[in-house]
Amino acid sequence: MSSRSASRDLLIFNVAAGMAAIHFMLSTSGTPLERVTWAYIIMWLISLILLAWMRMYGGERGDLVDYDENLKRRHLSLVFGAVAAISILCNLAVSGVSAAGAIYVPQPSLWTMPQTLSRVSAIANDLLYNFVLVANAEENMKLAAMLAIYRKTRNRWLSILLPVGFWAVLHAYQAYTGPYLWIMVLAAFASGLILFKLLEETRSLENAIIAHGVYNSIVVLARLL
Repeated sequence: MSSRSASRDLLIFNVAAGMAAIHFMLSTSGTPLERVTWAYIIMWLISLILLAWMRMYGGERGDLVDYDENLKRRHLSLVFGAVAAISILCNLAVSGVSAAGAIYVPQPSLWTMPQTLSRVSAIANDLLYNFVLVANAEENMKLAAMLAIYRKTRNRWLSILLPVGFWAVLHAYQAYTGPYLWIMVLAAFASGLILFKLLEETRSLENAIIAHGVYNSIVVLARLL
């Protein structure tokens, strides 16, 4: 399969994400979530530029992982398996601890005036935010960091563990601060490794984004319903 053909779904997804990003820029303007939204948008754009630059000037031969294959039906079981594994890990981590989850999950509806959105619209808005903005930006940035480190060091484990570890610490700290923080970090770290393994097995960044987005959506729905 040619690189152009393989990148079709990823290109379409990022175009849709761009339109959603504009919506969230406007809808979170003037709210406490405005800076978070801008941070995710900037993270997403920088990672796209880095990935495009590395592909343009270095190609994909010998890279840590291939990531632009189109979605395939046979990947569904792997995606749902990854979501189930992450859900079990994070639920075990937060059992007995006063925390919403081991991974930070933003929720725009908390900062939206009640009269602005109906309950159904608020839920849909939260799910869309986590799918096309949060999961997309984070998985793109982790991948860009992994590829950049691998091209510099050619060390597979360092290239995987360093970005995933940074992501895990940041997410766990945002989700919970207390004596059991290390448990949250371990759960988030294991979740990051599961998402990388999914990406590696399917050779599709979109599958990692979907699994990440589905888990975040489960957390949001558990809070709202």
